[in-house]
Amino acid sequence: MPVDIVVGGQAGDEGKGKIGAYLAHKNDYDYAIRVGGPNAGHTVFYEGSIYALKTMPAGFVNKRTKLVLGAGTYVIPEWLEKEIKLTGAERRLIIDPHVVVIEPRHTSSERADARLMGKIGSVGTGLGAAVRDRIDRKKLMFAKDHPRLKKYVKDVPELLNKALAKGSKMLLEGTQGMKLSVLHGEYPFVTSRDTTASTFMGEAGLGPKYAGDVYAVFKPYVTRVGPGLVSKELKDKKALNKYHTAGREVGSVSGRLRRVGEFELDVARMTVRINSATKLAITHIDLLDGADISRGIKSFTGGAKKFLSTLEQVCAVYPYPKVKLVSYGPGLMDVLEL
Repeated sequence: MPVDIVVGGQAGDEGKGKIGAYLAHKNDYDYAIRVGGPNAGHTVFYEGSIYALKTMPAGFVNKRTKLVLGAGTYVIPEWLEKEIKLTGAERRLIIDPHVVVIEPRHTSSERADARLMGKIGSVGTGLGAAVRDRIDRKKLMFAKDHPRLKKYVKDVPELLNKALAKGSKMLLEGTQGMKLSVLHGEYPFVTSRDTTASTFMGEAGLGPKYAGDVYAVFKPYVTRVGPGLVSKELKDKKALNKYHTAGREVGSVSGRLRRVGEFELDVARMTVRINSATKLAITHIDLLDGADISRGIKSFTGGAKKFLSTLEQVCAVYPYPKVKLVSYGPGLMDVLEL
């Protein structure tokens, strides 16, 4: 069975957590896998609660799904332990032995770097410093060495590949977005790693032949918390208030109000090309006129209809994805399947 992948098509904050949770709930995956670091969160509204996850896969909403952290994951143990308790996932969690532990020295080093914290806009979790140490082959603590994490450790590549051979279904949740890729993004205003589907597979210990559907997630507009390009950035405080309140456009890790700009068609096309996106998932459609959920959505009008028409230009890029999911509210099931 293939591995479905969720990727961000913009500068992060697209709603990947919502889409990942929805897919896990609907498609009943055997495994939900996450890679990346705690500098980017996934937010899930589930059973009346809001889960701001920095490490745990959003697929936790399916009680049957096993939860996996691949080798390309970086964790702050105290944060992860809180999420384990919050999601009740202790018996379902599996951690690759080579997951890196972000130590206090990494966090301190990053927060003391004025260039990273100012010009680049790091959120100061220590991920960048830990990645740098890994590249420099300096001494690191891995999950297999951590006294409170090693009980979750298993050989993830062996486990996942054997499960695939037996027909297991898997969902791989990537983090951040196309504009933040250190390889393909808007350098230097990027994160410390690549943020594309191919890299996510490698970080999970999976080969490319297992890739299934790639869901590229977009909002009808672009947000980012740090510096960097935001096309036609919105400056009017009254207009921004709608996004910061109704749209909850506040960084789940940084707590910073997100900057807001128009949808960037060129970035969306690049996302499809580089990720081989087969399906598009749209979130926050309810912030546009013509998507009034109080009336029960049958079809879109106004700004919502116009935006969906714009996506036809994205779907014209090989491999010619289709708009599959449209999220019209924060709830787990506030999703239309087209």
